Amino acid sequence: MHTAPQKFSRALTALAALTLAAGSAHAAAPSYVGTWASDLAQCKVPQERPEAPLVLQEKRFDQYETHCTFSSAEGAGDEWKVKANCQVEGDAQAYDFTLTVSGDTLTLTDDAGSQDLLRCR
Repeated sequence: MHTAPQKFSRALTALAALTLAAGSAHAAAPSYVGTWASDLAQCKVPQERPEAPLVLQEKRFDQYETHCTFSSAEGAGDEWKVKANCQVEGDAQAYDFTLTVSGDTLTLTDDAGSQDLLRCR
């Protein structure tokens, strides 16, 4: 027979385990997730226009007619090395780049150099 304190203790332990499991299932998104633009006016441009902003999700990005799926995104915090498979205007291309976040600025660096983008609100 279980006493009331034992039952309470077991219930508390089960609740703590469920809370931890739920918390790990909803880990925070990487710092690069969001919509990014060269200036804040670009944030309002729709994706069907060539000058659309860059929309980064955890495992992909889209910008106008460029759609990429990440085969790997290694890093943590504010710097990520990404390997992606892209469709650019219908052509398949591999694309490797680095994303670095500092406050509301994202620096995208690839073989062509680096570009700073601002976080859209």
